Amino acid sequence: MRACLIVPHFDHVEQFCILLPKLVELHIPLIVVDDASPAKTRDALVQALGAIAPDAVLVQHSENLGKGGAVATGLRAAWDRGYTHAVQIDADGQHDSEAVPLLCAAARASPGSLICGEPVFDDISPLRYYARHITLYLMWLETLSTRIRDGLCGLRVYPLQVVVDLLDRSKLPDRMAFDPEILVRAVWTGVPLVYVPVHVQYPADGRSHFHYIRDNLEIAWMHTRLLAGMLVRIPRLMHPRDRNRTGRSVP
Repeated sequence: MRACLIVPHFDHVEQFCILLPKLVELHIPLIVVDDASPAKTRDALVQALGAIAPDAVLVQHSENLGKGGAVATGLRAAWDRGYTHAVQIDADGQHDSEAVPLLCAAARASPGSLICGEPVFDDISPLRYYARHITLYLMWLETLSTRIRDGLCGLRVYPLQVVVDLLDRSKLPDRMAFDPEILVRAVWTGVPLVYVPVHVQYPADGRSHFHYIRDNLEIAWMHTRLLAGMLVRIPRLMHPRDRNRTGRSVP
């Protein structure tokens, strides 16, 4: 297994500068995808990488594509550089970098699986709690299974050969709907899922790039498309072999 870290970044340089030294301590090659941040932020990001992680690869978008577009760029960049697996971790400080070795260990034990963080929250608002569960229940319906245990946590290890092929065959959303849709499509194609408990926090000074109207419309359209896709896949999804493949957890 040859793994790297990919970090989608847009205008989160303050939070990322706190995270960056912790990533360097992991001694895993780093690819950062800047999704057309403002010039001031972009310059600060270049300076931070030069000072703290000079060996990191920086890929820059000329226009903002959204988180999903940045993750897809990172996955392709990792595959093109000969990596077999990519650990996705967000730049905004929500994800616990100490969980990365646990995720990598699970990937080594099951190299063909998509390793997913199963979030453990210190505190979560009722709105976030119910929104996450509504999304999860819809994903269960879209896959006719409960293999997906969480669909929104982006802290994952992607097996690149399988996932890049999935990117080539499917038009995935460029923004916030990317994380849940790629899991549904992974289930549809028979990719095993393994879940590892990870600590997730929402920093008090954190900034969200979630656009309430645009991103909710994208997510609603995603579920509409996936439900339609489920209908044409019912015979295969109902096959006992596929129904018995449940998302399993690693302690």
